[in-house]
Amino acid sequence: MPSKLTHKLDLKNKATIDTLSSSVQNSPAPVRNNSTKGHVVDRRVIDPSSPLASRERRQIKNRRKTPEEIKNEKVAALEQIEHRNDMKLQQHRKKILLAGCEPVMGYNYDCLAMDDYPDNAIISAARRDRDYWLMLCGIFASAFLFGLFGFVPAWVGGVGCGLFLVSLIFAFTSFRRNFFERPPLSNLLQIRKRIEFSALNHITFLEGKDGLAWRCAKLVKYNENLNRRLFSGLFQFSRERELLNVIKNKKHIRLYLLLMIESQKAYKRLQKQYLEQHFTHLDQGWDDTINETEAQKLEQSLNKAEGDESTHSNS
Repeated sequence: MPSKLTHKLDLKNKATIDTLSSSVQNSPAPVRNNSTKGHVVDRRVIDPSSPLASRERRQIKNRRKTPEEIKNEKVAALEQIEHRNDMKLQQHRKKILLAGCEPVMGYNYDCLAMDDYPDNAIISAARRDRDYWLMLCGIFASAFLFGLFGFVPAWVGGVGCGLFLVSLIFAFTSFRRNFFERPPLSNLLQIRKRIEFSALNHITFLEGKDGLAWRCAKLVKYNENLNRRLFSGLFQFSRERELLNVIKNKKHIRLYLLLMIESQKAYKRLQKQYLEQHFTHLDQGWDDTINETEAQKLEQSLNKAEGDESTHSNS
């Protein structure tokens, strides 16, 4: 009995194995993977008929530059360096001009405008009032003298003496300001001198030892009003250090004020242009600030280059 069961199991296992082997033989052949173990796949090899061939990053061509291209690049680099040197020199000149004309930003408009300055009409009226008082003083003094010598009654001489003293008080003291609105001539002249002295001191401070007005003439590029003949005298006397000896009255001081106003406009335009170019150059990655020694070297090199170009053009 057991031997029969064993024989049946062997037959069953054999049938199962035969079924599996037949299924394996009938199945299609597996696709081999190119990247087998120990085999390096060259991914750069692309089929020319493949649509990915046009996307190849590395193109077969000569990567070396021609001598003409190298020459053009060198010329462009030299032109860029020359342009930057020129810009550095221009910025340095603008910086020096800004430093020289900086006092124009600190002038006092109220001091130079002299709004409280007594005009000629008030001075003339005060002088006329003084003359009237002096005439009255003369009349009353004459009456007193005539009464003293007996040419007129004594009471006329006494009244003349009293009125003479009163007219002297009103003519030469500040007592009459309590009775009249117009100030006396002496007070008006004192006010004039005080205002003129303050304005002239301010001009002396602005001009300094080296002068200021003649340096403002260099700002004419940024304000055409500085080129007017009205300011030519100020420029000349300022250059000769004689400006303070020429300015004497209100008209001259107001002319100097007008020069400061126009110079300040030009200074602001120059300052704006300088700062805009400076920050533009910083954004581009280079600094345009140089010292005096570097400026002299750049100026010499640029002058030499211009001289060589003119020589070549003449030849």
